[in-house]
Order: sequence, then C-alpha cells, then structure tokens
Amino acid sequence: MRTIACSLLAVALLAPLICAEEKTSQWTNPILWQRADPHVTLHTDGWYYFTATVPEYDRIELRRSQTIDGLSTAEAEVIWRKHASGPMSHHIWAPEIHFIDGKWYIYFAAGRAEAIWDIRQYVLQCDAANPLEGDWIEKGKIKMNWESFTLDATTFKHRGTRFLSWAQSVPEERGTRIFIAEMDTPWSITGAQVAITKPDLPWERIGHNVNEAPAFIHRNGRLFMTYSASATDANYCLGMLTADENANLLDPKSWQKSPQPVMKSHRETSQFGPGHNCFTTSPDGKTDILVYHTRNYEHLAGDPLNNPDRATRAQVLHWNDDGTPNLGAPVPDDRNRIHRTGGNPIITSHFTADPAALVHNERVYLYTGHDVAPDNDSSYRMHDWLCFSSTNMVDWEEHGSPLSVKDFSWAKADAWASQVIQRDGKFYWYVSVEHSERGKAIGVAVSDSPIGPFKDARGSALVSNDMTKATDIGWDDIDPTVWIDDDGQAYLFWGNQKCYWAKLKRSMTELDGEIHVIADDQVREFTEAPWIHKRGATYYLSYATGFPEKLSYSTADKITGPWTPRGRLAEGAQNSNTIHQAIITFQGNDYLFYHSGMNQHPNVGGSYRRTVCLDLLHYNDDGTMKRVIQTTEGVSAQ
Repeated sequence: MRTIACSLLAVALLAPLICAEEKTSQWTNPILWQRADPHVTLHTDGWYYFTATVPEYDRIELRRSQTIDGLSTAEAEVIWRKHASGPMSHHIWAPEIHFIDGKWYIYFAAGRAEAIWDIRQYVLQCDAANPLEGDWIEKGKIKMNWESFTLDATTFKHRGTRFLSWAQSVPEERGTRIFIAEMDTPWSITGAQVAITKPDLPWERIGHNVNEAPAFIHRNGRLFMTYSASATDANYCLGMLTADENANLLDPKSWQKSPQPVMKSHRETSQFGPGHNCFTTSPDGKTDILVYHTRNYEHLAGDPLNNPDRATRAQVLHWNDDGTPNLGAPVPDDRNRIHRTGGNPIITSHFTADPAALVHNERVYLYTGHDVAPDNDSSYRMHDWLCFSSTNMVDWEEHGSPLSVKDFSWAKADAWASQVIQRDGKFYWYVSVEHSERGKAIGVAVSDSPIGPFKDARGSALVSNDMTKATDIGWDDIDPTVWIDDDGQAYLFWGNQKCYWAKLKRSMTELDGEIHVIADDQVREFTEAPWIHKRGATYYLSYATGFPEKLSYSTADKITGPWTPRGRLAEGAQNSNTIHQAIITFQGNDYLFYHSGMNQHPNVGGSYRRTVCLDLLHYNDDGTMKRVIQTTEGVSAQ
C-alpha cells in the first residue's frame, strides 16, 4: 500500500559513507510486526521517533527509542484517532513525523466514512519537546492544485527551500504520479505542483498503475528519490529517481529514472513486496539505514490492502563505487525473534490469546488469537490468527498471520479460539468466527504447510448456530478442538455452556453423523475451551469452568465417554476473566499453554489484551493431573 519518506536529511545529509563490513546485528528483523509504511526520524535529542500505518487504519501511534532495535519494545502512544465522520474519518494511512522550525509535524492521508476513497493529505502540529507527551492540533488539509486521490506526502529542505513531495491521481488517468512543489508553510504548498514520475514501465503497472511513497536522501552531489510501484502484494517494489544537487528540482527533466527496480521481492530470503521506505542513520551519523516494510510470505488471499502482515524492517544502506545507493535484497527474518531467555509471557511482540499447539517434525507450532483492542477498551477485538514455532520451548520464531477472518467469505468478524491438526500431509485449521447470518460458527481452513498460507477448505461453515439446540444462546459454537484416535477416526469437540462433539469424515471438512452433547455432570460447570489429549489409555478433556474462568478436567476410557470429573487443573489467569489452554507432550516433557492478562512490557494487559504463557504439567501416579501453578519463570530450554 503506502510508503513513508524519511526526514532525516537535516541530521544526515553530509554523513560519511559506511564501510562494507557494517553488520545489521544491532537490531533484529522485523523491527515491528504488522506496522506498514514505516517512518523514522532521528532527532537532535538522540531519540528515534517512529510512526507507521496500523492494520485497523484508525489512529496514529508514536513511539521512540535511542536505538533502532529498541523500537520493537518501545511503548506506543496513540496521539490522534480518526473522526467519526467527515474528513479524516477513514483509511488513516502512512503517517510521517518531521521536526520543522522548532515544532513537530505529522503528515498523513485519510478518507471520509461517507466516501472512503476520497483520500487527501492532512497535517498535525505539536509544540512539545517530546511529541509523545504534547498536544497535537489539526492544521487541516494540504490544498493541492486540484482535488483528487492524494497520499504519501513527505517533506525535505534543500538549499534553503522546503519542498513537499507526494502521490496523486491525475483526472481521467488511471493510477498515481509523484509530484513535487515548494512549501510556504509546513502545512501548505505554493506555486505549481510538478509531476516528476508516472508509472510508465511494466514493473510499475502490475495490478495497479502506481508511483507512490517518495523518500529522499542527499549524498555524493545528488538527490536520490526512492518510490514504490505496482500493487501492494508481492509485486510491490522500489524504484528510484536521481537528480543533480544543483538542478532545478521543479523541472521533470532534472530527474532520471532507473530502468529496473532497486529493491523487489526475494524468494531466497522469503521477503515479498518491499516498499514504502525511509532513510535514517546510526546515532553517530556514520551509517545510513534503510527502513521499509515487507511480508514474509508470497501468496495472499483477498485484497492485499486488507492483509495486516506487512512488517517494519531495517538494513544497512550500502553505496556503489559510482556514488549511487545499493539497496540490495531484503534480508531474511532473524530467527528467535520473540523470546530468548525464558519466562512468562512467552510472546512479547503481540497480545495473543487462546493458544493451540501442534508437534510436527521435532518442532512445536503455536497458533494464537490476536488481541488488538486499544488500551482500556472493554470488548474483544480480534481479526486474525498468528503462528509461532520453537524447537526448545523458549526461542519462538514468528511466522506472521497465515489466516484471518476475511479468508472466510461467509464470516464477518471475530477470530476467536482455534486449533490446527495434521492429516494425510495436510494441515487443517479449525476456527471460531462470527457467521454473517447465523451467530458464532466453526470454519476450517487447509494448507500444505504448518505455517500456511491457509485457505477456506469448504466455502461455508462446518458448524453454525442453527445446527445446535442445547442452549438458546448464539455463541455456543466456539472453541473447536480436534482429536484423531488410534483407529484413524477424527473427532471435533467445541462449545460454550454446553460441550458438543461429533465425528469428522476422513476429508476433515465434514461432520460424520449426529452432534452429541456431553452431560453436565460429566463436565461440571463447563464454560468453554475444551481440549482433548491422551496419555496411555486415558483420554483427558480439559476446559474452562465458571466465570472468571478456571481450568478443570475430566477423564474417560473412550473418546466418546462417559467422562468422570477430576477437579481443578489451574486457577484463574492473572488479570484476565478468561483462560484458554492447550496441552502437549514434547521431548519427554508435558506442557500447559494458557493465556493471561499479565503485563506485557511495556504495555499493560488485561482481559482484552492477553498474552500466552507456558508452564510444565505433571501427573500423579494414578494418572490424574497435578494442579499447574502459573509462574513468571516459565520453562527452560529443552
């Protein structure tokens, strides 16, 4: 989608070139998951200030750190939210932060709720020394020479003149060009706007005709402008224009376009759709740094604008012998991104909930819901599921979001609890969603890989609320768990207030026979979150009970029951009304995954901002499970 142009020119225009041996080990990629169009400003106070597009397109966040790596854990401050209607009420895109004449300015694009594609460019201003603490006032829309689709504005100062550059559509022409104009104030242009590039090469016209997201850097007697081209899927890429530093920047002939992309998708590093970049430097100004976004998988389901998985990344910017920038290929994700030392919660890059785990090929795959509720919100906001994996239960590698609610055409909301299971070389992901017509429902997606991408396996719900009559509520068809028994028969369990089960056909995408209800006295005070596992000849059905929830369990000699209640497995989760578990055996140890509302540094958790935790599970000699004590220490590497 959009790209961000960095404003570090005032600090770094004359910085020395970097040496070829410079490493990127100062930070871990990606810097931030699900933050597109990144913009970084290194201020004279020694802090990096960061903003980017958030997946909900509804607000502007700021965070700061004294290192690039520190941005990944820096607290995000929401400094502005979209309006309810009218201008600036939809599609809040590509914010950039700049410090101009002693004040902070944020440039961003926004549409209107009444006409969401009437996107224009707007400006916020802050007088405070620390822009995360000051008040932001709206300076209004930047008035261009004509009214049309406008976005991705950046500003820079060159030889005493401040310029604005941005992308805008031209009447009666498809796509966007990049324009430049002089500025008379930080929120207005003066004189004519001039187009300096349009999408006229084949690689700029894949999916959409796009030139957007200009970013400028001044080095070696020249100005270089990178920009993004084509649709925002794996075809998204970076192009470049070059102008002599003494040229008239308002003359289109001053700018020479590189005939090929200067950065594009790279299968060898599993990075796709690099774009919307900015430039910054190391704190000492000696190393140039390229900041941009990519996805770490190639194939997308649906409109890429609705996919949240563009991640902010950084790498050293090298320079060719002729003085031109060498962006190179996007570097691969660093392993062990999430957690390196042990302790709870085990995931600290996102708020995660409703864990489900799968052991496959000596690796544990963890699938979670994804809480995105703003601080102090009092409702569940969950739009997609996340995937992580580990070989030692401590170092967890992120695999992004292989599945979202929007991958189910018949669903409208709520990426709730889920589970993935393998059969016949395929991976089946059973999920809880809100049906567009029939209450909560269970869907199933399929993939050839445990990390996806996954796609809807049916095109319709596997279970919907009209199929279950044991309660009169509309949310009893949630929290699916699947077990494949020793004879190859697969079973689906699920429910809220009542615990349902049914056989699955070999295809794993159809029920096989009637839906059964487990009697209340076999699963005492059952609330939700069933999970099936087996140890020896005994089947275990664990579940959440009461509210606020605790964990209890029952056992049986057969998967079909009858079930005998065995009491408490774990107390309620800290700072959360819910608790949702998964149980696995891995490398000789038994584990209990669960979520809690424990504080996730530096953000604060809660019932709608949960995080996944992990502790060891132990059994008594008679096969009953010992009560799990939830710890902050978690588990050690195996």
